[in-house]
Amino acid sequence: MSQGRELQSETHADNDRRWLRHWQEWEVTGREIRSVLCVATGIELRPGMPGFDEGELQKLIAEAQAIMRQGENPMDALRIVPEA
Repeated sequence: MSQGRELQSETHADNDRRWLRHWQEWEVTGREIRSVLCVATGIELRPGMPGFDEGELQKLIAEAQAIMRQGENPMDALRIVPEA
């Protein structure tokens, strides 16, 4: 599997706690190529951990899915990663 990374990324600030930065990667397996929207966020992603908010995570997923549908070629998958 190899990945490509789009050079452009965007950042959105909804409030003091969450920044939404995203970019596109490609996963190549044999002859199959999948586009992946990668979203980096500062929200807690682990259920049961202090600060985890299911509603906030669902809102992030909904926003990411809207981004996935933009453009001429919708993306195939979503990857949410914690900001370092």
